[in-house]
Amino acid sequence: MEAIEKKHQGPDKPIDVLIIGETDHKQLSEYLEEYDVSFIIAFNEEGAIKNLRDFTFKLVLIDIDSPDLAYCKIVAHIKNELLLNIPIVAIIADGGEEMKKRCFDKGINGCFTRPISKIELVGVLTQFLTKEVSSEENIQTATYRTIDLGYLKEISMGNADFEREMAGKFFEIIAEELIQLNNDLGEGNYEALKRTVHKMKSTIYLMGLKPKLSAAIEAIEYDQLNHDQFRHHVDSIVSVCEKAKEEVQLFLNHTI
Repeated sequence: MEAIEKKHQGPDKPIDVLIIGETDHKQLSEYLEEYDVSFIIAFNEEGAIKNLRDFTFKLVLIDIDSPDLAYCKIVAHIKNELLLNIPIVAIIADGGEEMKKRCFDKGINGCFTRPISKIELVGVLTQFLTKEVSSEENIQTATYRTIDLGYLKEISMGNADFEREMAGKFFEIIAEELIQLNNDLGEGNYEALKRTVHKMKSTIYLMGLKPKLSAAIEAIEYDQLNHDQFRHHVDSIVSVCEKAKEEVQLFLNHTI
């Protein structure tokens, strides 16, 4: 069985997301519709491959725990047979480091866990779906030197409650991720450190921190570094994120 979301653009225009598997389609669909994201749902491997041949997608979300779904085969087919350079994000039940490492080793670009969190999904969309933001939305007030609320305001479509909800969740999640970042570095567990910064992308991009943190994150993920170099980049990330937390708190105080 295969369901096609009625808002999709047709084969001549790109569709934002292909969802593969038997994840919670109702909740995920509601979130995507809320952000005006076009999508198609494929329940099995055959449907996924057919849609990938018939349509152009910007992002693939795949539920790797769906019964009878050979996600490794689908990922390999996307990369080696169809030769498509599409970001692939896994929906997983187990958020443990071992499961995430297995996903990354298979060529998957990111992961988020069930139950589906709105802020994680928004972070994934922010990271992998490039959208044009009007110059008016990108105007920064003198108050905010670090964060950029342009994307958040775009997807909120003027919903102030949604903006406060996402800002509040950013504040909570980034605090936990910074603790994990320092723990990984302190233990000298550089593989875990790389996975932590990878996970942080979906959080930091929501608040427009990509331009300030991309260089440090990519260095940690991909460069051959010694401990002092890892420390330098971690310190840079922590410094920016702490400033971002202060500005997010200011934003929350001003929108009460």
